[in-house]
Amino acid sequence: MTFDYIEIDGLLYPNIAIDDPEKLNNLGKYGRMRLQFLKLQKPWVFREMVITGQLATHCEQIEEQANRLSETVQESYINRHPLPDNDFWERLAIRTMAQMVANEVVCHELIYV
Repeated sequence: MTFDYIEIDGLLYPNIAIDDPEKLNNLGKYGRMRLQFLKLQKPWVFREMVITGQLATHCEQIEEQANRLSETVQESYINRHPLPDNDFWERLAIRTMAQMVANEVVCHELIYV
């Protein structure tokens, strides 16, 4: 790899920038969670992805996979726990629990690995 360098106060610093800041600004919930996890818990992976220009694409892919997995888990949960026809609060409780279970699965399987 070759880098361009910037001279500041007589020192040379590599000119490294985020590959696609527009993609990173448009990430959803799961993409932002993955970005934060990499930044705080795996800084060596974060730096490598920034240097190679893969960070935005990686977070975008995780976002898509996480949304698909979340939908699948929610559908599966609702199939196992059918929604009642006439009780709004029970329907709300089941849908909320389905979302919570889906978030746990997504975080465990995709985000925090």
